[in-house]
Amino acid sequence: MMTRLFSLCMLLLLVTAPALAQNVSRTLSVKPGQLLTTDIETGGDITITGWSRDEVKVDVKIDGRDAEDVEVTIDETSRGVAVRTEYRSRSRRNRADVNVTVMVPSRFNLDVESMGGDLTVSGVEGDLEGSSMGGDLELSNLKGMVNMSTMGGDVVLEDSDVDGKVSTMGGDVDLRNVTGSVNGSTMGGDVTYDNVRSARRDGTAGEEMKVSTMGGDIEIGEALFGVDVSTMGGEIAIGKAARFVKASTMGGEITVDEIDGWIEATTMGGDIEVTMVGGTEGDRHVELESMGGRIELVIPKGLSAEFDIEIVLDDEDDRYRIESDFDLDVNVDSRGGRWRDGGRVHATGSVNGGRNLIKIKTHDGDIVIREGR
Repeated sequence: MMTRLFSLCMLLLLVTAPALAQNVSRTLSVKPGQLLTTDIETGGDITITGWSRDEVKVDVKIDGRDAEDVEVTIDETSRGVAVRTEYRSRSRRNRADVNVTVMVPSRFNLDVESMGGDLTVSGVEGDLEGSSMGGDLELSNLKGMVNMSTMGGDVVLEDSDVDGKVSTMGGDVDLRNVTGSVNGSTMGGDVTYDNVRSARRDGTAGEEMKVSTMGGDIEIGEALFGVDVSTMGGEIAIGKAARFVKASTMGGEITVDEIDGWIEATTMGGDIEVTMVGGTEGDRHVELESMGGRIELVIPKGLSAEFDIEIVLDDEDDRYRIESDFDLDVNVDSRGGRWRDGGRVHATGSVNGGRNLIKIKTHDGDIVIREGR
């Protein structure tokens, strides 16, 4: 009886005993402009911060049930420093909390990989690449080229001067106070560009902005070198744009507050509202189409334009409305002579020589065309 009781107590002690943590640290001398590589096979959060020393300092903290089973390697390489974590036992049930903190020279290159966890990078200039199988990306005060992605988290890039791209398979993308040409994309979230200015560091014109999401809204404050945006199921809002706007959504409204250039926009189910600003020279063509919404367009005063306006009436309700500050020749056709079969309204006109084609089409919606001040 005593033997059985003793065995039971020992078993309880083994089950309830806390896992032993690991703390691994190493500091290596490096040169600015070298490379940090990480391969975090265990998964875990990574925090990388730039500092003024010519050293890389690595701190790895490991907790959890299988903390002792984690092997940490921190090596000096011909190109810089390599950090790796992996499980010795290779079991599918391994579980440990791994946190990697790295200080690098403020000018340093990164190639960061993790099987799952948040990635935070701040105060670093260089070629910055990174990916995580599942976690947030928090990027700030960066400079250089950026190419970072996550399979399942949000992306925030702020207060940086970078070119490149950031992406996520299942979260929001938020860019704030960024100078450079950065393409943001997500498979299932919103994309927001707030005070993002595209400009090359050599002073030449910047590149067009490309933004896409499979299922969320897109909001862009400013795009001065052109913007190409698309979403499979959300609204598009653009504040100020130049050169051109290309916008498409499968199910939402499109709003462009200011476009000094040409515009092509389509939606499968929402309103379109566009205000053209600037002069009358150059390419100012317009193509707007909605499968079920109101379209409102404001064009610059004195613009040379040819109008091709169409409203498709898909049901027996023959009511339609075209409001225009310009003289239009309106033709109304019914299908088979019966409005219950639907019909078509086609309006044409020309002003100031008709150099720019203004093509607008909607289904069962109103069209409004105004002349700006």
